[in-house]
Amino acid sequence: MRPGAVALAAAVALVGAGCGSHHAAPPRIPISVDGTRERVAAGTTLAEAVETLGLRPQAGKLVDVEGHVLRANAFPGRLLVNGRRVARATALRAGDSIALVAGRDRRERLVRIVRSVRGGIPPNPQGKLLTTPGVEVDVRGAISRKLVSKRFRPVEGPIRTERAVALTFDDGPDPLYTPQVLRILRRMHVRATFFVIGYLVDAYPQLVTREHAMRMAVGNHTYNHPEVPPFGQLPRRLLDAEIALGSASLARVGLKPSMLRPPAGGWSQQVVRAAAADGERVVLWSVDPVDWQPGVTAAQVKSRVLSAIRPGSIVDLHDGGGDRSATVAALPGIIRGIRHRHLKLVTLSS
Repeated sequence: MRPGAVALAAAVALVGAGCGSHHAAPPRIPISVDGTRERVAAGTTLAEAVETLGLRPQAGKLVDVEGHVLRANAFPGRLLVNGRRVARATALRAGDSIALVAGRDRRERLVRIVRSVRGGIPPNPQGKLLTTPGVEVDVRGAISRKLVSKRFRPVEGPIRTERAVALTFDDGPDPLYTPQVLRILRRMHVRATFFVIGYLVDAYPQLVTREHAMRMAVGNHTYNHPEVPPFGQLPRRLLDAEIALGSASLARVGLKPSMLRPPAGGWSQQVVRAAAADGERVVLWSVDPVDWQPGVTAAQVKSRVLSAIRPGSIVDLHDGGGDRSATVAALPGIIRGIRHRHLKLVTLSS
């Protein structure tokens, strides 16, 4: 071989050797990702590992007061190396542990809205058609504007008694008697208030929808109507459950109750607080003809109501819970008797 050829071969060999050492793969080191063993090239930064291994911590959501998503991926998750936050440019070392921490879901903030109530507010619990000057305090979601709670706060001023009577009906809806009551009210152009039981709302939702369509007021009478022990003596968790479940039944037909009538009128300050937590005030009555008594007659129901009513009376009648034929038969005479005394018939205000 010629000397020039020997030199060229040597040069090529050197170049080839140099190229081989330039492309040699760097050593790989073990790391842990959420408990799974991985290997990355020595010198890999956290940012490079994120791209190479596709590390994407789940982001948290912004939800409204009912838990519905307002904005997905609102709150980014985090990457921790050995339990600490480090810069993305940090080089990983053998044995490092990377944890993917999901972003926390957060609820929208609440806003408090206070406004004067025209005509005043009723007491809580309410037993008569009385009003006193006051303000309404609403708590709502700042973004969704959905109602969280509503309560009324009295302020200094005179108490006013309405020259009116409110007819209220408990323990429905009932497929036999509620339609009869509604027909009489419609024929005589009367609006009344119905306190409905949750499980019956679930069974006969069309009757509650009809009440609302006729511009009747509809309130919560709990879900199961528990009476033993007296409702006001139940533990707070059971009070909350009965009120919330009754309210949920009404929500399924598109109604948000603002009034609670406790079963058998069993109230206590704990009932008032539990109802207020659900945005409801407690409503009782001042006239009770005990129309639910077995064997009571229409004449007795009518006489008991008309002998007891005064301006501001709230009358407790029943359209469910048993044989209510006497109440249905007495109703037209009750309405005529109240009007004869020049008293208006009104619903309970929400």
